[in-house]
Amino acid sequence: MRKESIGHALHALDNTMRRFIDTYSHKQENEQLTGANVWVIQFIADNRDGPVYMRDVERRFGITRSTASKVVDMLAKKGFVERHIGETDGRLRRLTLTPAAEAIVDTIRADHEMMENVLLRGFTANECTTLLSYLNRMKLNVDFAMAQRQKTQKGKNEGGEAIG
Repeated sequence: MRKESIGHALHALDNTMRRFIDTYSHKQENEQLTGANVWVIQFIADNRDGPVYMRDVERRFGITRSTASKVVDMLAKKGFVERHIGETDGRLRRLTLTPAAEAIVDTIRADHEMMENVLLRGFTANECTTLLSYLNRMKLNVDFAMAQRQKTQKGKNEGGEAIG
């Protein structure tokens, strides 16, 4: 029998978590919100002490500029997020929550805490710390591999052959 791959296990966990999330309180109250939507809402809420810009969403969730823009556009269209011209740089768009989003932040936070508790049931504090460090290292490995692939592709496009 073949050994299970880490990628497959993470994908299966992601799918199971998505199904579980569909039973969340905020999903029952607001069917129009997706998982990505609520993570962005919570991120903006958790960072109220300073301005949150599109680039912060990109970095926090490891997504491209176009993906972040689509998520924020949808949240704005649904009436949960507003964009404001940056105070120091007019090219930047500061993101704030609308009263509709503020009204569900506590429910979203409680749902996310419930998910964390479900995921980490039976783990020691040390195991949680170790797991998180492994997941962060995996993300860095993928980020590095993507950067290397982009560099190789750029070399192919400029010179006709792969570099390095």
